Amino acid sequence: MSTLRTNALEGVDAKNSITIVAGAGNITTTNVQDGLAKQTIQYSGSDNTIQGSTNTSSVTDNGTGNFTVNYTNNFASVGTQSSTASVFASSSQDRTIQYGAMTTSTILMIIMIGGSVSDILGTGAVHGDLT
Repeated sequence: MSTLRTNALEGVDAKNSITIVAGAGNITTTNVQDGLAKQTIQYSGSDNTIQGSTNTSSVTDNGTGNFTVNYTNNFASVGTQSSTASVFASSSQDRTIQYGAMTTSTILMIIMIGGSVSDILGTGAVHGDLT
């Protein structure tokens, strides 16, 4: 097995695109910068702790199941971000995370179980261009 170690990769045709050979002759060109989540979080509302994150400076607890994630590095503009989330709970009821107001520096997240806000473990990721 070989190990490649480098501090920088640059595509030949475009600086941020690299061709990846997936095996059996399958070749894919991907824009590495656009394909990365620019912010992630695993947050427990029950004890107000960030259990893991990327580009997250802090969380503001707005009340039960309602919190604002504050970014370390801002996004370039509002409305160009794409977000995904999931909830971890043993309940058989519907579990959802709703994203609310989004700015270049924050995103509002509301965690719900069975239609009621709840302080349980949730995760989220935001994609987009940073400033």
